[in-house]
Amino acid sequence: FFHFSGHGSQQEDEDEADGYDETIVPCDLEQITDDELFEHLVAPLPNGSRMTSIVDCDHSGTGLDLPFNFTQSRGWTVEDYPAYAAADVQLFSGCDDDQCSA
Repeated sequence: FFHFSGHGSQQEDEDEADGYDETIVPCDLEQITDDELFEHLVAPLPNGSRMTSIVDCDHSGTGLDLPFNFTQSRGWTVEDYPAYAAADVQLFSGCDDDQCSA
């Protein structure tokens, strides 16, 4: 289980479809990108394991860089440059990447 409630932001990244990495900003103000969260939290999980995550901050829609996204209006979509993991990982986010949680 992973949970973060706090400040979120974005930083430019040419590898992302929207041109930005989504970030969480812990109290030390050192931004942690969605790429880093995937690398350290998701990628190491073994096949058959599960992780549920809740990220309640601005720009949190793809906060773990998971390959699939679900929105009520559009259904399932696949990221342009998906990163797959062996584990079953679900992210519940406070808003879309281009939104602020208020």
